[in-house]
Amino acid sequence: MDALSPALLVKAALTAAIHTAQAPGCEVWHQLAELVARPPDTTQPPPLCAPGMRELDALTATPASEARAKALADVLTQRAGHDPQFRTALQAWENEARSRSLQDEPPLQAVASCVQGAVLQSGFLSGISFVTYGPQGRQSGT
Repeated sequence: MDALSPALLVKAALTAAIHTAQAPGCEVWHQLAELVARPPDTTQPPPLCAPGMRELDALTATPASEARAKALADVLTQRAGHDPQFRTALQAWENEARSRSLQDEPPLQAVASCVQGAVLQSGFLSGISFVTYGPQGRQSGT
């Protein structure tokens, strides 16, 4: 399995933090929490805390933290390497989260924006990508 995207985890965590628990965007985060809480598929007794729960709780507490998202992604990717059922469920969650992140994006709204050279100032931006061209060629960022 390829490494899980920390950016996708941050987006899911932020969506859950911003919206009420009943909002459609929160469903993705709750599905991940249920998946992580499942005990590992092993013949040994289950651990007190499923692998990834501490990292999931830390990202829930600070949903914009890239470092915490990376830590969660690393633990879940490692767990997926040892547990085929978890890997299948995690890949299904990732595919669902990616498709939902595109569907749940609100329409682009730029309020009080102005562009001057390489600087963009705005009161609020969401769902916008920038492509720049320079000596190194085309670069893209979100």
